[in-house]
Amino acid sequence: MSEIHLLKTSSGVLAPASEEDAEKLKRFKVGSVVRGKFAQMRNYLFFRKWWALITFAFDQWSDTAEMPTYKGQRVQPVINRFRKDVTILAGYCHPVADVNGGVHLEADSISFANMEEEDFEKLYSKTIDVVLQKILVGRGYTEEQLRNLIEQTMAFS
Repeated sequence: MSEIHLLKTSSGVLAPASEEDAEKLKRFKVGSVVRGKFAQMRNYLFFRKWWALITFAFDQWSDTAEMPTYKGQRVQPVINRFRKDVTILAGYCHPVADVNGGVHLEADSISFANMEEEDFEKLYSKTIDVVLQKILVGRGYTEEQLRNLIEQTMAFS
C-alpha cells in the first residue's frame, strides 16, 4: 500500500492531510485495524509545494508531449515516473545496474527519513530549473512567475 500522510488535529485525532490521502484511507473498511510506522515529517507544507510544482509540470508536459506507442498501444504518461525523471534531471540520483549489464540512473529517495531539509530545499530549487529548461521551454515563464504560480496553487489547496 502507498504512503498516507496524516495530520494530528486539535482533538487528538489523526486525519488525512490531503484529498489524495483521504481517498487512500477509503480503502480501509470502517472498524478495521491497520498498522503503520509513524514519523513526523520535516516540513509537510514545503513537500506539498514541491508536489504542486511536479503536478503542474506533469500536467503541462502530458497535455503537449507526443506519447510513443509500444507494441501497438499508446504509452500513457505516469506522474510517478515523471517525478523520478525530474528528480534525476535535478541531479538527485545514483547509478544502478540491470540484469543485462546496463547502467541506469535511479532517482534518490525524497522520503523524510532519507533526505534532509536542506537537501530537499536544494531539490526544490533545482526542480524549478528543470521544469523551466525541459518542460516549459518556449512558454515564456520566468522563475519568479513559476514560483508565484505554485504559491497561488498552494493557497487554493
